[in-house]
Amino acid sequence: MSAPRRVLVVQPYGIGDLLFVTPVLRALRLIPSVESVDLLLGSRNAAAVRANPHVDAIIEIDKDRFRTQGRWKTFREVLGLGKKLREKRYDLLLDYSLRAEYAFLGQFFLGIPERAGFHYKRRGFFHNHRLAIPQGFEGRHVADACCDLAELAGIPVRDRWLEFYADPASPARVSGLFLEGFGRADGVRAAAVSAGGGESWGKDASFKRWAPEKFAAFTDRVCRRLGLGAAVFVGGAGEKDISASASALMKTPVLNLTGKLSLSDSSAVIDRAAVFIGNDGGLLHLACARRKPVIGFYGPVDPRVYGPYPASPLSAAVFKKDLECRPCYRKFRYNSACEDRACLTSLEAAEAYQALEQGGYFDRLEKALGPAAGLGYNPVP
Repeated sequence: MSAPRRVLVVQPYGIGDLLFVTPVLRALRLIPSVESVDLLLGSRNAAAVRANPHVDAIIEIDKDRFRTQGRWKTFREVLGLGKKLREKRYDLLLDYSLRAEYAFLGQFFLGIPERAGFHYKRRGFFHNHRLAIPQGFEGRHVADACCDLAELAGIPVRDRWLEFYADPASPARVSGLFLEGFGRADGVRAAAVSAGGGESWGKDASFKRWAPEKFAAFTDRVCRRLGLGAAVFVGGAGEKDISASASALMKTPVLNLTGKLSLSDSSAVIDRAAVFIGNDGGLLHLACARRKPVIGFYGPVDPRVYGPYPASPLSAAVFKKDLECRPCYRKFRYNSACEDRACLTSLEAAEAYQALEQGGYFDRLEKALGPAAGLGYNPVP
């Protein structure tokens, strides 16, 4: 295919899914012929790329609002959006939606000649560049699959690492919160903790969440091991109760900022931390994009596919080993009938800690942090 000029990228899912395509956005910007890169997103995720310099325009689709407003109003709104997109005359669609509708609209309504997407359950029918994933994502990281799809469409992606660009005002806002919580703007040497996560799973988010009491016990041990003076809890408004339950059991001093921060402000907290501790979720992948050491907990999903990316000696995926039933998340489905969630409920705090200690993780992290590391560990702009 000829070199693209105007590219439309579709990724309507969660924060982590959107961060997985940031290597592709960066690669597109390196191509001399590319004039514009636009993103079509779900309405809840734009904050993950709002400050990304490789993106020219963000188009948000609010399906929740579509469902509550009248059909005629929705039709007119979608029609108007379609006309605006058609006027842009895109020549390449990179479709990460795993649905057929975007490629269909791209071909017959937007007139996009080159359309690349994943071929799963015949949903790639309207794409002319298809990356087959008959069993869903498996065996390798989904971020690599996103890069591979771009390369199939002629976009070389050489540097495969995630990016998140924060609001420049976020560090000052976080300094104010630390001054209020710790009595000093630079805070103390701390761990950033996300006891929630998995919001994109909706009512079944609990299938991805380790118990709050185990989070508390594990984080206390990590803080003692690394000489950290506090734990700072971050997360969305819907995770307040989880963070409150965990922080109430902590022996380490806690600053609970759950539900009080924007995504960019959460990034500023993570930048200040010595290590990020959390469940598989958007904030874990944001921490990876900010080059932070991470400890992530995994239940039904395979960390080879959804784990910290790229692999690093300072990125650890903790999961219950020797369970035949895990990972049960295959073909984008998990065993919702599972009652005991043994992959998480049987994983004890001491067991998780010992696995990392015996694997040398804390020795590596301690060496990387150094005695004078303070709050900052390799933050990025």
